[in-house]
Amino acid sequence: MSAETLLSKLEGVRDRGHGRWLARCPAHEDRSPSLSLRETDDGTVLIRCFAGCGAADIVHAVGLELSDLFPRRTDHHQSPIRQRDRWNPRDLLVLLRREATVVMVAANDLRAGIALSDDDHQRLVEACGRISTVVAEVAS
Repeated sequence: MSAETLLSKLEGVRDRGHGRWLARCPAHEDRSPSLSLRETDDGTVLIRCFAGCGAADIVHAVGLELSDLFPRRTDHHQSPIRQRDRWNPRDLLVLLRREATVVMVAANDLRAGIALSDDDHQRLVEACGRISTVVAEVAS
């Protein structure tokens, strides 16, 4: 999903430039924009409601899932690192940042008492596995 998909479902969208927007939060009665959105270089859509709504509540209010905030991967069943491949540190850090974002979004929702969908839980499991793989690669 791109940011445009989510933005098309929101009201009061204001472009803040460079992949950043403000909009009215669909998870609560919002009179002025309290939802901040940002699309990262890898296509991940970061959202934050300044009134305190959880990410899952926000995406569910417009008929989406948390997993829709992350770029679709066609190779998600493959290990992100193949043995004997040489990876530069920047590639590993980019992968870690993306997977840590998945963990952070899930942790924030769980802390707020919001249950993860089966798809979101599976994506969290994949993120943890990828983080472990990177740690093993760096440690070897």
